[in-house]
Amino acid sequence: MPDGREVDQAELLGVAKDEDRARSLLRALRTLSTGPDPKLREMARGVLRGDLTAEQAFTDPEYTAALFSGADKIRRAGERRTDAEAREAGERFGEWQQARRTEDEREDQDQGEGQGQGEGQGTSQSDTASRTDPRTAPQQPARPWGGVGGPGGLGGLGGSRPAGPFGPR
Repeated sequence: MPDGREVDQAELLGVAKDEDRARSLLRALRTLSTGPDPKLREMARGVLRGDLTAEQAFTDPEYTAALFSGADKIRRAGERRTDAEAREAGERFGEWQQARRTEDEREDQDQGEGQGQGEGQGTSQSDTASRTDPRTAPQQPARPWGGVGGPGGLGGLGGSRPAGPFGPR
């Protein structure tokens, strides 16, 4: 934050549970801190400054209402888009995901270099193996959201959706 200190990933581990989620949460908070919704900006800036814990922010009724309202707007917009728009969005999401992975790898390398990787520091052999050995590498879905059959198929983006237990959406 320009006006003071900003929390780091480690401070978000309590709510995020692991490093990747903490990094993602930190990015989301940074995005929300400059976004159009004044309530979400207030919440994100408070968490980033350390004035408010993530737990407090996510349990505050006003902030959770703002979060759910934003999610509902996104859901409705997704339901109104055409199949072509859904395919295009799926392609853009795949590109975004790849760029994000590249950025994460670059950050990991920068952090490793910043620690002066000597004996016993930095990347462990198991970390290196999981990045290079396909048997130990974490499996990523081939398509956004782990869908099968392409953007309009089962679990993919867009297309018609099966009716849920409460009828069609």
